[in-house]
Parts: sequence; structure tokens; C-alpha cells
Amino acid sequence: MTPRIADASFYMRTLPTNLLVGYETKEGKQLFRKALDEGGLEAFFPLSQQFLTQEEPAYCGIGTLCMILNALKVDPAKTWRKPWRWFTQEMLDCCRPLEDVKKKGITLAEFACLARCNGLDATTRFANKITFEEFHEDVKKSASSEDSFIAVSYSRASLGQTGSGHFSPIGGYCSDKGGMVLILDVARFKYPSYWVPIQRLFESLQPIDAETGQPRGYSILRKSKLGSSTPSSLFRLNLQKGKWEAFVQNVKQYAQEIGELPVEQFLEELAKKINFCPVLTRELEVEASVPDKEITPDSPKNNLSVEYYVATEELIDALAAYSRLYQTFKNDKEEGAQWTVFFLALARLRPFFTVLPFKLKEDLDKLADEDCRNPVISREVSFIRTQILSLQACCNEEGETCKSAACCKSKVDIAVREK
Repeated sequence: MTPRIADASFYMRTLPTNLLVGYETKEGKQLFRKALDEGGLEAFFPLSQQFLTQEEPAYCGIGTLCMILNALKVDPAKTWRKPWRWFTQEMLDCCRPLEDVKKKGITLAEFACLARCNGLDATTRFANKITFEEFHEDVKKSASSEDSFIAVSYSRASLGQTGSGHFSPIGGYCSDKGGMVLILDVARFKYPSYWVPIQRLFESLQPIDAETGQPRGYSILRKSKLGSSTPSSLFRLNLQKGKWEAFVQNVKQYAQEIGELPVEQFLEELAKKINFCPVLTRELEVEASVPDKEITPDSPKNNLSVEYYVATEELIDALAAYSRLYQTFKNDKEEGAQWTVFFLALARLRPFFTVLPFKLKEDLDKLADEDCRNPVISREVSFIRTQILSLQACCNEEGETCKSAACCKSKVDIAVREK
């Protein structure tokens, strides 16, 4: 008896061969061979080792980034399956809630935000701000590199495919026919990987993304120098794109109200007015690479790896010894460390405090300079500052045109304590 196939289900799509060349076809293999001879497949080998299928229909951006993070050997500082640390798609939730991403996917600006928050340097280029020649050069450079990859955001319809916007990594380049680009399509349930003429790929970046009102584009990704050691960071920003703008406005409002206070008292009062610490410790599971007997029930954080716990203690010791601000919050060691790192990162971002009296701004700068002379403190502050800047850049790039349900311009109530 033939099994019944659900009426609304599909098994793959046929690649439009009048526009694209299948990776596994005779012509595709010839292009691959020539690209290999030309040095245009250096990106292919690290990427192909991590090739994956997006786990949700709208996870093309998430899947692409996960693949690139693992190809660049970024340590997530989080256990995947005991004892191994490895990026998986459900870990990439710092800029938009994953439940929201499942419905609508992510934009190019959000993709770059996620990349920066997870240890990459991201250079994002929108199609209306680049020339074809610039795109062509970027693709050739990336394809011939083992440590710099391009994630392209393009219109499937422009390539004769079904669907609308899509993300995938570029795996190679061949000079034939004016330039052919290998797309490692992460929606492997739908289309195989394929070669596309570079001019047509550039044209596929031009259609407007309905979510942002802007053209699509691409992001050039490299491993951040900050993320070169383990764990990559101890804390993460506990704010997503949807709440960022409202949080900033509240911080500015409260800062203006109490701006006449001395700097330590000013920051202490500002913390009291916010109902949650904007920075959280990264919760890591115990790693079996360290024997379980080294973790006891009396451990302050018995769900953290020994390595992570030691690094946290090192930061707290550095704050206790070298941070003037930490003395304000040290009643609770871990929460005090969170507040200290957050405010030191915020103090480095002058736009947040443009409403403050000149003397207080000077004092904040001096405090941040003194506290961040210690390399352990400076490094963690730099991570949080990078996450803050990533969210801010996402909001700035999308601006008023963003139509996302989690738009940073939407009205969001931030819980605050009563005065």
C-alpha cells in the first residue's frame, strides 16, 4: 500500500537550470575544478566541514551564522552536549527572540548584530550603497580566504526560485563567464548548492526587503580579536532589539533627573531605578572534560564549568582590587560585577549621557579610564560594549523603515522601580 503524502507538504524544488548551475552537475564540477585551480575555493573547505541545514523554515540567517561561527572556530563558551562546546542554532538568541525569528526570520542588520554578539567582526554592506565592482572584489577576496566569509542576503525570486528573502554563505568563486559564485544553500531540504553568475547575484540583492524597506546585501565576517580566548565572555547583554530603544530612553530620562549627584552615587541611584540588571552571566553547564568530583554542591555556581567559574572569580578579584565603581555594588559579588561592567561599558558611549552636566560626564570618563586600566576588567567591558554597539547599529541601520514586530521603534514598557 502506497503511504499517503500530506497534501500541503513538499519534497525539494527543481533548480532553475536556465539561470543556475547545480553544484553536483557535470558543469558544476568543471566550475569547481577551475575554481580550485584559481584559488577560489579556500572558503569552501572550512565551510563545507560545518555545512548544515537550517532547523526552521525561517532560520536561514540563523543557520548561516551558526555554520560560519563553527567554520571560524569561535568558542561559544557554552556546552552543547556534555562535555563539548559547540554552536547550535538555538544558541543564537541575543538580538531577537527565537520564537519571533521562527515566524519572520531576521534582517541583515539583525544578522550582523547576532554575529557581533557572538564573537565576530561584521562588515555589512547594503546593495544601494555599493557598486557591482566592489561586490565582485569582496566576493573574490572572501572566496580565496580561510578566515573571512561572506553571508549573502538575497531575493530568491531574482534567481528564479520560489520564496522571497534568503541567507546563505558564499563557498567559492570561479572566473568563468564573467564570474560564477558558489552558494552553499542552508535550506538543503529545498534547493541543492549551486553556481550563480555574479552579476545576477548582485541584482538579487537589489529588491526591497518588506521588513526593513531597504535593499538586501551581505555581511563580511571574521573572527573578532576579542573572541580569541576561552571563555569568549563571562557576561551577555540581557536586552534584545525589541526593548533596546525604550530602555535607552528610560536610562537617559533617569540620568537627567539625578545628574547633579556625585558620580558613584549617580550610578548607584541609576541602578536602583532600573528593575533588572541589563547584564547576565552566561550560564554554562558542567563540562565532563573536568571531573565531576571537582564540582561540589557547595560550589557558588555548581552549574558552571570550573574553567568558567575560575574566570568569573578572576574578574571579581580584579574588580575588588582595581575598580573604584565596584565598591559601590560589592554587597553582592556577582551582581555587583554585572552592574560595574555594564556601567563602565555605558560610560564609554557618550551619546547615552549627552543630557548630563559637563562635570559628571568628565567624572564618568575619568572613572571608566581608571577602572579599565586592568586588562581583565577592560576585556569584559569591551565585550559588553560590543554587544551594546551591535544593538544600536541594528536600530540605526533599519531606522524608521523597520516594520518588524519586534522593531526597536515600537513602544515597549520597561519595568522600573518607583522613586
